[in-house]
Amino acid sequence: MSNATSTRRPGSETRAEILRVALELFTSRGYEGTSIRDIAEALGVTKSSLYYHFASKEAIIRALLDDRRGELDALLAWIDEQPPGPDLLRRTALRWVDSTSPGRIRGMRFAHANRPMMQKFADEGGDIRSWFDEVVDRLVPAEAPWTERLRARMAFDTVSAALFAALGTRASEEEVLATARAATIALTDPERPGPVGRVAR
Repeated sequence: MSNATSTRRPGSETRAEILRVALELFTSRGYEGTSIRDIAEALGVTKSSLYYHFASKEAIIRALLDDRRGELDALLAWIDEQPPGPDLLRRTALRWVDSTSPGRIRGMRFAHANRPMMQKFADEGGDIRSWFDEVVDRLVPAEAPWTERLRARMAFDTVSAALFAALGTRASEEEVLATARAATIALTDPERPGPVGRVAR
């Protein structure tokens, strides 16, 4: 990508391309093993052009976390608009799985490959897994046993689990997502005994 081409891109497209390339490098080389220069060279831009969008490597990861938080907030807003029912957990979890974008998958691959860095951000409030407590609180009664709450949390984590299981295999992303969807359906069976799927209002 030439500098001239990059300057013609809308800012949102440039930002998305930087995130894409940076996450791929962080995943293949490690967060500590990748420099801002490496990212700029892979993009075909100068370091100063990259700094215009992100002040540091850490800012790139914080942008990733902001994107996930925005997606989660949208999911919470959607839940609040739905009528209660025994299938709400399944519909919500499938909505999350089915909305999995290539960018979200890149983020999950990065997280798998850079667990110490993700733990650092989690300790600072960027724990994506814990954010799903807000989702579970809307979908599972407060008095539900932990077995039911954990099963509900797992229903939203199936893509990450399938990606981890697929490490070292030739499974395609389509196969990973199909596996994740099947697991989500199994985990959210509204006919199972117990309170999962009955929204608490």
